[in-house]
Amino acid sequence: MRQLIICLAGVLALSCTSFEPFTFIQMSDTQIGFIDKSAGYIHSDSLMKAAVMAANAAGPDLVVITGDLVDNPSNPRQDSIYRTRLMELEAPYYHIPGNHDYLGFTREKQQEYIARRGYDRFSFKHKGCAFIGMDSNCIKDVVEDAEKEQLAWLQKELESARGCKYTLVFLHCPVIRESMDEPEDYFNFSVEKRREYIGLFKQYGVDAVFAGHCHQEYFGEHDGILFFTAGPVGNALGHGTPGYNFVNVGKDGLDVTYIPSAL
Repeated sequence: MRQLIICLAGVLALSCTSFEPFTFIQMSDTQIGFIDKSAGYIHSDSLMKAAVMAANAAGPDLVVITGDLVDNPSNPRQDSIYRTRLMELEAPYYHIPGNHDYLGFTREKQQEYIARRGYDRFSFKHKGCAFIGMDSNCIKDVVEDAEKEQLAWLQKELESARGCKYTLVFLHCPVIRESMDEPEDYFNFSVEKRREYIGLFKQYGVDAVFAGHCHQEYFGEHDGILFFTAGPVGNALGHGTPGYNFVNVGKDGLDVTYIPSAL
C-alpha cells in the first residue's frame, strides 16, 4: 500500500455549503478487454469485481471513474460486463470518457457515448466541495469546436465553485504526470495546453486534479495544484498495480491512498 498525505495550505474561501469531512474513491481504466485473451473477458471481469467489492467494503460517499471504461466501445460483451459490475457499486458513481471509449474523438462518437452512458461531463457539489468532470478527448484529439464548447462550460462551473472548501477536477488524460516541464507524449497534455489549463485552474482556485490513462500511478504539483494519476482497475503497465485511489477529504487537506485491489 502506498500512501500520500497532502495538506492544502493557504487561506481557504468560504464554503459553498457547510463543509463536512467525507471520503470518495477514484477508479480509472476499468477498460474491460484490455490485454485480456480470456474467454468472455473473465480476467477483466474479475479485476473490476474485486475493485467494486473493495469499494463497497470501504463505504465511500461516492465513486468517480476517470475513463477508459471499456477497451472497445463497439464490443457488446465488454459493455455488458462494465454495466453489470457498475450496478453492483453501493455508492453513487460518476464516470467520464477515456480515449478507448471513443477510439478517436468525433462529434458523432461523442453523441453515441452520451446516448450509451448518459453524459460526458459532470459538475456537482458535495458537503461543501465542488466536483467537476470533463472530457479530455476533444483536447488531446484537437477537435477545436468541441473543446471551445466544453471550455465555456468549464469556466462557468469553475466560477460556480468559488467559495467551496475544495474544487476537484477529474479527467482521463493527465494534464501533467509529475512536472510542468516533462516531455510531451501520449500520456499527457501538450506544453501549450498544460499551460492553458493549469493557468485556468490556478485562476479559479482548483485544489486537485485526478486522472488515469497511464495504467500506473503518478503524483505531481504545480502552482499549488495537486495532480493525482491513479493506476488502473484493469491490467497495469510499467510499475503500476491494479487498484484505486481512496481519498479522505478533511478540513486540513486531502489524504490520498492508492490501494491495490487485484484478487
